[in-house]
Amino acid sequence: MERDSLIAYGASNLIYERLMVPSDPFEVQVCRDCGLLKKAVCSTCKDGSNFSTMKLPYACKLLFQELQSMNVVPRLKLEEAS
Repeated sequence: MERDSLIAYGASNLIYERLMVPSDPFEVQVCRDCGLLKKAVCSTCKDGSNFSTMKLPYACKLLFQELQSMNVVPRLKLEEAS
């Protein structure tokens, strides 16, 4: 029964709900060129001026950092706000 409800609801919706909704919002700066989270200066672009500020759930930020520690680099694709 749980399997059927998970299939009906959708695994992507479940992951979105568990990672994005109940977590505390956290403000991060993201490089517009390479899509990585900012530390002090973008380690890939070697530039510190092309950043956007956005709110992510803390669990999502933590997931990105854990993936980076395993040498899996998630990148965020930013679009201009309309």
